[in-house]
Amino acid sequence: MKAEHLEHDSFEMIGLCHVGMYARNPALLAEFYRDVMGLQVTGGSGANHPLGPSAFLSSRPDEESHEIAIFSNPELAHRAFKVGSLAALKRFYDKIVGRGIPIKFQFNHGVSFAFYFQDPEGNLIEVYWRTGLEHPQPSAQEIDLTKTEEELLEELKVLNSQMDFASLDKSPLATATTNDPAPMHA
Repeated sequence: MKAEHLEHDSFEMIGLCHVGMYARNPALLAEFYRDVMGLQVTGGSGANHPLGPSAFLSSRPDEESHEIAIFSNPELAHRAFKVGSLAALKRFYDKIVGRGIPIKFQFNHGVSFAFYFQDPEGNLIEVYWRTGLEHPQPSAQEIDLTKTEEELLEELKVLNSQMDFASLDKSPLATATTNDPAPMHA
């Protein structure tokens, strides 16, 4: 591998971490992934939810809230890439906007802050930072990633106001308030 490829990780890209898939019946497909592949169902929604029927599954729910998200709306199918800090998410957001790529969505999912855009072939891409908090999925509160880290973290606290934030000293949320641009390693 050439040196310029090694230095390209300036946005703390951890890598591809989950996929969003389309299914006519998300609950039925979730049963397949649970029964055949051994994944755990970690969340989901019914037809009355604004996102429609969905299911969320993970093989390691203590580390990732979901590795597969299944939606009845094909427009929500996506590939999700994780970054290592809120600062990295904001820098990556600025890079995408700076390239003139339209942002489709910006969400506080409780478990993560994320933004979505399309690649040149129209595939939906999510880039997210895991907050370290537990929050029922699906959840999608609109946010503005041009706000400061402090403002964004305050919005997260409001969304999760029932939680005890003093117990989160070891979570990524506790370290996200530093302005240190040095990479965090997950």
